[in-house]
Amino acid sequence: MSERKIALWFLVLLSMLVILPFLGETPFYSKGEPREAIVAYTMLESGNWILPLNYGADMAYKPPFLYWAIACFSAILPGGVTEYASRLPSALSFLAMLWVVFNFFSRRKGVPTALLSCLLLLTSFEVHRAAVACRLDMLQVSLIVIALLQLYRWDEKGCRTLPWLAVLLMAAASLTKGPVGTIFPCLIIGVYQLVRGKRFVRAFFPLTGIGLLSLVPLALWFWAAYRQGGDAFSTLMLEENTGRFFNKMSYESHENPLWYNFLTLIWGWIPWTVVLLISLFYLRWKKPVWRVRWRAMWHAFRSQSPVQLLTWLAIVLIFVFYCIPKSKRSVYLLPMYPFMAVLIAEYLLALVQRKSGVFKASGALFLSIGILLTVVFATVKLGWVPDSVMGSGRHAAENIGFMHALRDTTLSIPQWLLVALPLIAAGCIGWELLKQKRPYTLLYSIAGMAIALFVVLDGVYQPAVLAVKSDKHLADQIRERVPEGAVYSYANMSFYSVNYYLNDAMRHFEVELPREGYVIVPSKQVDNMRQTFGSRYRFDELFVTARRSCDLRDKIYMFHFKAN
Repeated sequence: MSERKIALWFLVLLSMLVILPFLGETPFYSKGEPREAIVAYTMLESGNWILPLNYGADMAYKPPFLYWAIACFSAILPGGVTEYASRLPSALSFLAMLWVVFNFFSRRKGVPTALLSCLLLLTSFEVHRAAVACRLDMLQVSLIVIALLQLYRWDEKGCRTLPWLAVLLMAAASLTKGPVGTIFPCLIIGVYQLVRGKRFVRAFFPLTGIGLLSLVPLALWFWAAYRQGGDAFSTLMLEENTGRFFNKMSYESHENPLWYNFLTLIWGWIPWTVVLLISLFYLRWKKPVWRVRWRAMWHAFRSQSPVQLLTWLAIVLIFVFYCIPKSKRSVYLLPMYPFMAVLIAEYLLALVQRKSGVFKASGALFLSIGILLTVVFATVKLGWVPDSVMGSGRHAAENIGFMHALRDTTLSIPQWLLVALPLIAAGCIGWELLKQKRPYTLLYSIAGMAIALFVVLDGVYQPAVLAVKSDKHLADQIRERVPEGAVYSYANMSFYSVNYYLNDAMRHFEVELPREGYVIVPSKQVDNMRQTFGSRYRFDELFVTARRSCDLRDKIYMFHFKAN
């Protein structure tokens, strides 16, 4: 078996073991995941696969491909629309992208670069977080990246035939989160061809046809959904796509300054950001040349190998594209990460060739982190950390709850083995440091520690801690008092997590104005509700939560109401 095939099978097995086993361990703890999952639930319940309504009247904000995928997996797997089934499309699409990226770059840049690139992706905070979440982003990103690599192969072959696979992938990407799923692959390949000397018409005329063809499924869905949702649907879709890009949203949506994109990349590459920062102290810095020779720089840029040129263009064009709108989120930059991973891998391997001391310093730091994490967990588990350590501020009760959850959680033997993984990885790094082995093995020992940290976080620490943050407890409290039937929320605020765990039983109080029932209200809206409807309804308080809701970041009151 060739070196490439051995590395591929190693990557396949490792990535599946890291990503798949723990998808269902953590309950939904933010509004984003249940907001997507509940759409798939209503699809299966109503039989409407075009534009199902949840919460009684709410339309999904995005096209339906993710919801179709969740619904299909939920129909096959036991338990229905579970956390595991809801997160599976993101996980499987990430794994597919990882393997395609390895296959693509191993043939063009060699196995070591491709394998290290994929390990960097597997252990990047931003990428890993998206890969195990029920969100639209990883599914769309994977489809975009694979489609882009398919278009590159099409260009390599002289653009002689229609790239059907790329068309289908872009169609699926656009059906996931809008036309950007087609725009990115076509734009990047078009600019790539221009830089390589192709005329504008010859480059973009075929790509325009390919792009329009890939948008046909989205147009058909839009037409079918418009027939059901009318102007309310079209207004929502236009705002979420063109409105977001041209800064014409009717509400503030993740508005951030330009520097936010740089900050999110630094944060998103943790823990490798630490290694890169340490490496700066081991470089041989030269006196800067202030005179810029633009023509020479342009010539050098164009003279790169084709695959290196594609890598740089993908990074630059995606970054610039998302600097334009006011709406900025860290996940928007995810399509850059596979290409950034290749450049980072080449940089680290170059440091290996120079036998740089950066890996000794980084190895010592990662060793310390692995040991410290385990020691802290053991200290909390033994009850040696007093509650007073968490202070008495606004988040003290929540933080004490997190600590108690770790202390009181019962671990199985496999989970104890997971807890030991960082110690095992620390032992490997320590052995490499003592034996003064090659930087190459030390680099992969550091990658092993990063994998161990993500695995123990996904499999042990995060499920215990985030179960405290989840609104699943609130849903259980509600069902104790209301075993069946609708539960209402006030001020047009949607409790996505509660609605998911109540199987879409939530409704908007102001929309339906029922004569009697139960309503949950964030504490900041209680006075407003009493002032607005106090003359028409009697409200009897049932309970108030001790901790804040993960959806609305506020304590929640539950009332029984009855019309006067």
